[in-house]
Amino acid sequence: MTPSIYINLEDDVSKIIDRLKRESSPEVVLVCPKRCFLFNDSINLRLLKKQVDLMKKTVSILTMDERGQMYAKDAGFTLRFLPKSPQSKSMSDIGITLKPRVEAQKPAAKVKKQASAASKPAVKIESEPEAVDDGPVVPLDLSEIKQTAKKMSRAVLPAEEELEEEVSLSDEKSSVAPQVSVQENIFPFEIEERYKESSAKSKTWKWVLAACLVAALGAAAFFFLFLPKGEVVLTPKNDVLVRDLEVSFGTTVKQPDPTKLVLPATQVAEDLEIKETIESQGKKEVGNRATGFVKIYNFTRLPLNLKAETTTLTLNGKNYNLVSDAMQIRPTGYKNSRTKEVDESTLVAPVEIISAEGGEGYNLPAGTRLEVSNKVFGSKPQLLYAKTDSPISGGTSRYLSVVSDQDLTAAQEQLKKEALSKVQAKLSGQNLVLPDDAYSLQVVQFSSDKAPGTQSPNFEAYAKLKVTGLAIDQSQLQQLIFSRINQTLSGNKTLDVKEGAYQLLYKTKNLDSNNQLGVLSVHFQGRVWYNLSASLETMAQELKSKTPDEVNETLSKYNEIDKIEVFLTPSWQKRLPLIVNNIKVRVQP
Repeated sequence: MTPSIYINLEDDVSKIIDRLKRESSPEVVLVCPKRCFLFNDSINLRLLKKQVDLMKKTVSILTMDERGQMYAKDAGFTLRFLPKSPQSKSMSDIGITLKPRVEAQKPAAKVKKQASAASKPAVKIESEPEAVDDGPVVPLDLSEIKQTAKKMSRAVLPAEEELEEEVSLSDEKSSVAPQVSVQENIFPFEIEERYKESSAKSKTWKWVLAACLVAALGAAAFFFLFLPKGEVVLTPKNDVLVRDLEVSFGTTVKQPDPTKLVLPATQVAEDLEIKETIESQGKKEVGNRATGFVKIYNFTRLPLNLKAETTTLTLNGKNYNLVSDAMQIRPTGYKNSRTKEVDESTLVAPVEIISAEGGEGYNLPAGTRLEVSNKVFGSKPQLLYAKTDSPISGGTSRYLSVVSDQDLTAAQEQLKKEALSKVQAKLSGQNLVLPDDAYSLQVVQFSSDKAPGTQSPNFEAYAKLKVTGLAIDQSQLQQLIFSRINQTLSGNKTLDVKEGAYQLLYKTKNLDSNNQLGVLSVHFQGRVWYNLSASLETMAQELKSKTPDEVNETLSKYNEIDKIEVFLTPSWQKRLPLIVNNIKVRVQP
């Protein structure tokens, strides 16, 4: 079936094109009202036809506007028309339907009876409403139709006497009498159906109206009784609480007692053997040594002889040696004794030095002062020193990994930590923990596969260890502290025990390994909140139909409240609901 597009009076060509583009069918019928904008000028239809051809669509136009039909036909559109209903041949919508004559021979008596019966209204009422261009169909009154049909039947049908005379005359010419089809129903079928349909629609609209009214009343009741809700959130006052306690623990205690502050403990005795490969941290620099020349300043007033084997030059802990002996170093003179200006001509020729070890750190710029130390002369920096005459250079850095004594000591500590970690992991499966200083860890045996000073990137360390101590259940300790603090609180306060709301620290104060007893020093810091739960129901009764300001004024008598927040639903509500069940009062720490 070809789809139709109904356009509006003000739609122009561009709007119609957009609607055609959204239609997927290649054939479309445009239904245009009279005097629409499209028919104002013939050029509109020509532009529309050009765009339709570009879209490769077949478009027909259906309209009752005569000028529009003419413009559409000139532009090349195919015209469509509404189907017309067949016209009745009678003078009105009521007609008489007669069956054709039958050529069979019938007796005159039967013809007379039939003629007598024909005097009764034997008509078929056919009524079909004309096709109307505009306006809705108006239901007809059946009572008026019946009266009109009766009058028309009397006017059209001949009287009984005239019919008998006509029959007798025709009997002379032919023995065939006309048969008339009798139809009892004088109401046209389509009119009756429309009447029934209009009556049904009227009843339907009544039911719909009644349903809408009931829904509106229900919505109003829901809105005023159930929808409005209010929530009052109270933040109680809180105080910081700090407690320092001492808790005794031992293997002889069976149950935790918050009054006596005692806690059960479990004896731990574990022998472990651990072997690990550890990286060497010792480094030995084996790069090239730096070399250069220095001038020696001698203010001893005596000539000096410095041998390479017994003389060392030092700067910031780094040592340099003489390449060869420096003999007959005469005293250094001054140009001006008052200003201490040195006479360079009194200095001996520069002597060559070399760094004691390789590395870039031994490179020095020219003019750097070094302290001179001799086994015979000693170290007198004010009387004997040297300065680099040229840069000391050529030192390069290259390191080798070496097993050092510090590596072996660190290896023992690492194996101890590993042993303790294994013991703690084993105890955690039993919900136990070894407190700090509540255990002893002994290294029974330790060995390494490489001796100190060995050049190697790693070495293998082995240790045999023994761990002894007392383990406690940390959750039991927490509950013990909570119970002890709650015993000291007043009835209107509650300890906040949520995770992260408190801090519990403990350490071993002393440990008696022989008697399996110990004492923990416990530091607790947290908060206590004022309890409002007993007053919540009473508050809800007091807050019915109150504004937020009135709520704050009403609850001001409760000294335990720190902050009050009121939330109303829907947002345009100005007061809390009248129904108590729709008011929720809760505490939020």
